[in-house]
Amino acid sequence: MRPSPSRFQWQFDWKSVLAIVLILPILLSLGFWQLRRADEKAALLADFEQRRNLAPVAIRNVTEYQNYLPVTATGEFDPQRYWLLDNRISHGRFGYEIMAIFTLADGRELLVNRGWLAGDPSRQTLPRVAIPSARLQIHGELYRNTEKAFSLGGELVTDSWPRRKQWLDLDDLNGEFPTLLPTTLRLVEGSDGALEVERMVVNVTPAKHTGYAVQWFAMALALGLIFIFRNSNLGELLKRRKSKESEDQ
Repeated sequence: MRPSPSRFQWQFDWKSVLAIVLILPILLSLGFWQLRRADEKAALLADFEQRRNLAPVAIRNVTEYQNYLPVTATGEFDPQRYWLLDNRISHGRFGYEIMAIFTLADGRELLVNRGWLAGDPSRQTLPRVAIPSARLQIHGELYRNTEKAFSLGGELVTDSWPRRKQWLDLDDLNGEFPTLLPTTLRLVEGSDGALEVERMVVNVTPAKHTGYAVQWFAMALALGLIFIFRNSNLGELLKRRKSKESEDQ
């Protein structure tokens, strides 16, 4: 019987070579993607903290609609035209996010997120939404989501109000509302017209994204170690070294 080699040697297994060529780049790209997401979320949080302490400004004086900018707006809610954004869960309760049209004093229109309202879990009826009828001043922060929302299949398009939808895209509303401002006002708690308000700046924290990145990199490392042990005699060398150390003791 030929003695086992005492030096490190490669003996490639094509299956494991194929696996590492195909899978390792994916694991590494996912890890770096999570790190980029962590940087993006950290920038969002820094942006939010910087602007949240600013004094509110009248929206009529705003020329750049920056996210999280505190503003006030004077006008009236449209008593009929509003949306109920479906499947919004709050503390385990089924409900809707209410998006309303607010007509400003200068005639322009503003999409206002009034907050959350409980709904019928059986989905047989829509909730009654109280609409303030007087001219009032509302308070909140500007926010426009730049990420494309995900929706399962097509949605029923109807001309009747109120409208139930999964999500809203401001660009899709331009035809029906030509004077609509290119942003959304999210009401703060205590503002006139506010419902149940609970805001999240980010749904996944930078720390969690970093943790996910570590997991992907750990999987890449594990795959690399498996590849080395499968394609070399390293395992045998380590076993022999451990056996020799035991004999010398």
